[in-house]
Amino acid sequence: MKVHGLRRVPVVVVTLATVALLAGCGSDAGTEAPAKGTSAGKAGGGQLDAAGLESVAVTEADLPGYTFTVFKQGTVLGTKGKPADPATCQPMEDIRLRSPEPAPTAAAARSVHPKTDTKATDITLYAYGEAAEAEELIARVRDAAKSCTSYEDDMGLNPTVAALPDPDPGPADDAFAYRRESSGTAHWYRVVRSGSNVAVFGWQSLVAHKNAGDAPEEVITAQLEKLTTKTSTD
Repeated sequence: MKVHGLRRVPVVVVTLATVALLAGCGSDAGTEAPAKGTSAGKAGGGQLDAAGLESVAVTEADLPGYTFTVFKQGTVLGTKGKPADPATCQPMEDIRLRSPEPAPTAAAARSVHPKTDTKATDITLYAYGEAAEAEELIARVRDAAKSCTSYEDDMGLNPTVAALPDPDPGPADDAFAYRRESSGTAHWYRVVRSGSNVAVFGWQSLVAHKNAGDAPEEVITAQLEKLTTKTSTD
């Protein structure tokens, strides 16, 4: 298990400022307390708050063979950079920078990789007040990936984009997948909606690798089962 900071804890908590250096993500935001008059884990109207969303995120108990790095939770995890060009590709940049539209009411993120391997899967969870907002997010990304083949991102790179066949959403409601490729490296994304919550899975591989694009199904299944089971029983 990776350990950062001055003391050891069950899982590692790092700020997204560190992640930005490693994965091109945005800056971090602080954890917010539950709104007055609501219980921990729930915000006004019944949607998950930051603590509640963290409670449905996978942990070492769910994936004992994996090493976890847990990013700081809050309402916003990233920030927008230079606008994508063309603008129709912006939703994919928003996913990369963890700054989606519509803005979520809460967000949580972590990176996991097998203890016997270094291939990491990034998991970002977003909670919304209404299912319609979660539907809008996945619709924006789906439309962008289907209409945008290449764009200039905020780092001045020109990745190509390709929509992939819709994956099985499993216990969730809807799922979409796409690939972003730049300089011989492919970044694979799966965006999954479950009610008013959205889970984004991301991993990368060399384009030439024989197993390029293989989805980390064990991780995806564990996260979706925990997310859908918890939220359907609350």
